[in-house]
Amino acid sequence: MFPGRFVTFALTMLILAGMLLGCGQQAKDITFTTTSSEARTVFMDGLDKFDFLLFDEAREFFARAVEADPDFAMAYYYWALTATTTSEFQDRLDKAVELADNASQPERLIIMSLKAGNDDDAALARQHLEELVKLLPEGKRAHYFLGNFYYGQQEWASAEEEYQTSVGIDPDFAPVYNQLGYLYSNLDRYEEAIEALRKYSQLKPEDPNPHDSMGEIYLWMGDHENSIKEYNNSLQLDPDFVVSLAGLGHNRVFMGEFDNARAEYAKILEHAGSVADSNTAYFWEAISYLHENKHDQAVELLRKQLDFARAHNDIYVQANIYGQIATIYREKGDSEKALSNAGQMRDIAMRPEVEAGPREGYLRFGAVTEAIVAARQGKQEMANSKFEEFRKSAEASQNSIVMKGIHGLKGMIAYWSKDYETAIDELKQANLLDPMAKYYLGLAYQKGGQEEKAKQVFSEIAAFNRNSLSYSLVLPAVKTM
Repeated sequence: MFPGRFVTFALTMLILAGMLLGCGQQAKDITFTTTSSEARTVFMDGLDKFDFLLFDEAREFFARAVEADPDFAMAYYYWALTATTTSEFQDRLDKAVELADNASQPERLIIMSLKAGNDDDAALARQHLEELVKLLPEGKRAHYFLGNFYYGQQEWASAEEEYQTSVGIDPDFAPVYNQLGYLYSNLDRYEEAIEALRKYSQLKPEDPNPHDSMGEIYLWMGDHENSIKEYNNSLQLDPDFVVSLAGLGHNRVFMGEFDNARAEYAKILEHAGSVADSNTAYFWEAISYLHENKHDQAVELLRKQLDFARAHNDIYVQANIYGQIATIYREKGDSEKALSNAGQMRDIAMRPEVEAGPREGYLRFGAVTEAIVAARQGKQEMANSKFEEFRKSAEASQNSIVMKGIHGLKGMIAYWSKDYETAIDELKQANLLDPMAKYYLGLAYQKGGQEEKAKQVFSEIAAFNRNSLSYSLVLPAVKTM
């Protein structure tokens, strides 16, 4: 599992990282500031769990650390990262920021980088982490932090350099091998990816995550046999490691065994350790129906999840779900329902209790749906207006992935406007790890008479094997091509 998997909507591009054990004063690497020996002890126990993505167990230790030392800034930081709702995350991050002046300079930089990411300011987040590495050039975790940020921006060469620096400082630093596995996979260097994950497993033989990560990489490779084997190895070590249950479901989806996939996703509810786990189960079951082109059943599941989110007063999940439903209707061609659900998301975004960073993300997402719907309806002026709304927000974020969305949206508008040459030029510059952008590139090639290029793009999508809402909306069509 990659640690960004449970990051909230506003933090999608600010990938989480681990920290080094310490005693509260600046050293070669990050250390922690607390006046309570009890708080330090339980914090370290939580950190050990967090480092290997055992978030449910880690959460309890961080809560105890905060109880033992209410002024322990980094305990609030990690308690935020293990929150099961975005509201909890926001409250705990705010407390960490409030207490940051009590901590060391490296701790302040880490806390404020997360705050910047949550505020939709990737440039400031980058600045803090690059300053962290300058402050601690021999800090393996400082380099790990910065490498994870670069990874989240798809700056692969810079991420690899930071990870390798971290390994050079400490070859037995286990978490970095997990990140290297995913990095190499994104560069189609699968042999190196599996080798890195095997090293990870050797260093942490008792932990489920190395096997879960291998299961995911084998899934990306289309090797279902080894993927299922590794996911089962993960569950033997921890039957409640629900992301491995999801991974088994993903395998079944791509094998066309949809009922078996939903049976695996249902097990997540049986083993759920948090509200977040339950939301995961609802989401993946809905996605499985989209892979079958059963849009109504998918929306029905998402509306059940919406009721679940309302019952837990989680407005952020509610906004996400409205955005997902809007996307489904948008791609289905049901403009009225797409706009209605996008409007519901916008309404939630404008509530006073919604933080500024997430609000901007929701408004951007709404502009995407509205622009594409307008383009499909031939309302070019409206499409251009919504594109400009998106562009200004994306450029202000200084987030590399969000800014690639400028090309993606412009290309999709051009496609629906039958300007296939512009569509191709723009979509080639989009985030092509997004199956939706890549799908529209294939369509633009096809409509533009470049059949061989279209076939190549569709073949790449068919072999992508990374489950998501976007992928479920395009894969069924690609299979018919």
